[in-house]
Amino acid sequence: MTEAMAQPPKAAQQAIHVESEWAALQECVYGSPDAWVLPVFLSDVKLRAQGPFGDFWAKNQGRDVKEADPELFAEFSGQIRGAIDLLERLGVRVQVAGEISPANRKFPRGEEHGVATPWMRDPFVTIGNNVIELAPRSLFHRRQRFAIREILAQTMERGARYFAQPDGGADDSNEGPGWGYLEGGDVFVLGRRILVGHSGGCSNPEGARWLQHALGPDYEVRTVDIDPMFPHLDCVLMTPREGIAVASLEALPKGLPDFMQDWDVVEVPKAMAKAHMACNNLVLDDRTVVVPSEEALDPVAQALEQRRFEVIRIPYRVPCMAGGSFRCAHQPLVRV
Repeated sequence: MTEAMAQPPKAAQQAIHVESEWAALQECVYGSPDAWVLPVFLSDVKLRAQGPFGDFWAKNQGRDVKEADPELFAEFSGQIRGAIDLLERLGVRVQVAGEISPANRKFPRGEEHGVATPWMRDPFVTIGNNVIELAPRSLFHRRQRFAIREILAQTMERGARYFAQPDGGADDSNEGPGWGYLEGGDVFVLGRRILVGHSGGCSNPEGARWLQHALGPDYEVRTVDIDPMFPHLDCVLMTPREGIAVASLEALPKGLPDFMQDWDVVEVPKAMAKAHMACNNLVLDDRTVVVPSEEALDPVAQALEQRRFEVIRIPYRVPCMAGGSFRCAHQPLVRV
């Protein structure tokens, strides 16, 4: 994975398939460096905003960051471009999220809730050859699908089963049969085992039930309870290789799933997972992980190196500060 590979011609593009979190990343959808409008403060946003940046977000909700703080936006955009450039140099095919039309920016309630296309983990998931548009609970995630609809539709020519979960409509949330919510940051693909995080604010057990129905008996879908202070499972868990996890056990009230009990776990303090997105790194394959170069994440990088991973470090301060690091930024289309 560390040697650049030529991009395949369109006719030779690989079949869509994601085997696991640690299978070699060969193609993904990545967040856009070009647009960031701070989502309006609703219950879903409050899970993400924190510290000094949370104060900035509260004061500037609904504003384009290019206008609210041009220097911050320039750093932010440059760090996303740097991640895309790295992946492309390593031979990963990267498809970048596009724009959302003015009308679709008001979906589903006819009002602006912000543009979060720099983070594209949540609106869909790839499991095996299933490309599934999800039904996020968070309103600003619900419109993200419109930035990648063309990309997802083209997967049908490459063997994907492309379909969508029933949409959640215009309400903040509903509970009961038929009101399942899933966000990609909660979904982990571990071969035939699928984990779905449940913090109470994003994905829910009804969403996991729907996912089990959609995937059928070849897969086993399990929910994992996480501390409500975190939106998604990938804020408190990373699985860079079968048998190894980076996890904030403090944030997992019922612990890791039973099949992971004998795994080698790098423990991350809850405060570090929250403030620095310490578990939300980019697994390139079962030997290579990208970790932000900020000093606070040195212990995670060192723990991975002790386990014989190659660790690549690049700046990603601003996306992490806003609540989403490398895993939040991408969703794979090919991991085999």
